[in-house]
Amino acid sequence: MEASETRSEKIMLCPPGTLSVEQRLKLLEELVGRLGAKRATEKLGISRASLYRYLNRQREIPEELDPRLCMEFGDDELLAVLSNKQLLESAGVLKDGRLNIPLLIALIDAAMQNEEAKQVILKRFLTQYKEELQELLAQTIPRIELHWDKGFEKWLTEKKSKPITGRTLKDYKNIWSTCLQGKVLGWHLLKQLEGSKMLCRDNKYHPTGWVRQVFRHYIRYLYVQGKLDWDTYTRLLLAIPGRRYKKKLDQKPIREEDVQKTLQILRERRPDIYLVYLLMIYSGTRFEHVVSSLKSWRPDETLYVEYLKSNIKRLTCLETHCRYYLGKETDIKPAAFMFFPRKLLTVIEEYKSRIPSRHRIYKVAVKKLGVLAPKYMRIFGIRLMDAAMEDDVYKFILGKFSELTVTGGKYLWLLKKADEAYPQYIEYVNRKLNLNEPETP
Repeated sequence: MEASETRSEKIMLCPPGTLSVEQRLKLLEELVGRLGAKRATEKLGISRASLYRYLNRQREIPEELDPRLCMEFGDDELLAVLSNKQLLESAGVLKDGRLNIPLLIALIDAAMQNEEAKQVILKRFLTQYKEELQELLAQTIPRIELHWDKGFEKWLTEKKSKPITGRTLKDYKNIWSTCLQGKVLGWHLLKQLEGSKMLCRDNKYHPTGWVRQVFRHYIRYLYVQGKLDWDTYTRLLLAIPGRRYKKKLDQKPIREEDVQKTLQILRERRPDIYLVYLLMIYSGTRFEHVVSSLKSWRPDETLYVEYLKSNIKRLTCLETHCRYYLGKETDIKPAAFMFFPRKLLTVIEEYKSRIPSRHRIYKVAVKKLGVLAPKYMRIFGIRLMDAAMEDDVYKFILGKFSELTVTGGKYLWLLKKADEAYPQYIEYVNRKLNLNEPETP
C-alpha cells in the first residue's frame, strides 16, 4: 500500500511533460551513474541503443519517461531539480500562466490542519520572510498608546511573582518617561526595541536592555488587564526577548560527580530534601515552585486554562511518568508543568507534608551537610534536557511558552512530543547520575 501511494504521489508530482530537456538529461545521467547502463535501461524500459542516443544528445528524451525518471529519485532530489513554476503546475495551482488562488489557499489550509506540517511552514516563513511577517503581524496588534499609570505601578509592586522594590520602581519610571512614554504599540516601536540602542525623547541613543525589560512588564500587565489576547501577548514577548537565560547556565561548571555525591548524602541523611533535589533535576522546575507545589499538593484539582478554553487536571500520569500542572506560564519566572518519573509519586505522597521551608532546606543542605545548593540541581537538569531533547520540547517542559508562541493546537502537539520524549530523558538522567530507575529514599 505504501509503495503504491508513493508511486502515485511521484506520478502526480512529475506527470509527462513536467521536466525540461535539460532536466531529463540531468536525471538520466545521474541514474546511469548510480545504477549502471544495464539496470538503468531495465528501470526505464528502454533499449541500450536508445540510452546511448539520449546521453549523446542524438535523440531527445521523450516526455513519457518523466514519471519513470522521477520514480528513481527521492523527494528532496526532485525538488532540487524542479523549478517553482513546475511544482505549481504539477499541483494544478498554475495553468497557462494563471494562478488558481482558491486552490492555493485550500492547499495551504489543508496543510495547516496537520500540526507537524504547520510548524514546518511557519518556521520556513519566519526564516525567509521575517520582515514581511513582522509588518503584517504588527497590523493585528491593538493600537495602544503607552502611558504610565497608577494601575501599572500598583501591579509592579504588588504582583505575586517577584514584586519590584521602591528603588527599582523609580528606575523604571525614569526609563519609561525617557524612552516609552507616549509611544504607540506597533511595528515601529518593535523595530526600535529589537536593536541594541534606540533614540529617546532626550534626543540621545539609549541601550534597549532595560527598556525591553520595562516594556515586557507592561505587556504582561496589559494581558492581565484583558487588553491583549493570548496570541498577541505571546507574539510580543517572543519579538522582544528579555534576559538571555543560556548565558547564565554556562557561567558555573557543575560536575556530575558533585551532583552524584550531593544526591547520595541527601538520600542517606535527608530523604525529604533528596526528593526536592530529584524533582528539580528531572523537571527543570525552579526551587521555589517545587517546594510550593509539594506543600500545596492537590493532585485531584481541575483548573480552567483561559488560552486553551478548557479544563486541565493538576496531575496526569502515564505509564512511565507524571506531570503536575503548575499554571505559572505568564509569570516572570514561568512554569507550566513539573514532569517527574511515575515511581516518585509514592515518595511525594509520603513526604509532601514534611517538606521544610526553602530557607530551612538551604541551611541544612549547604551549611550543615556541605552539599551543592538547590539552584544548581535545576541548572544541571536544564543542561541535561538541552543535550537530550529537541529545543522546543524542553522549552515547553520548562514553561517558556512565550518563546514558543504556544496556542491551543500547538500546545497539544508539544504536549504529545514532550510525553514521547520524556521517558528517554528519564533513562538519560539515570544513566548520567547512576540512579536506579530512579532511586527512591
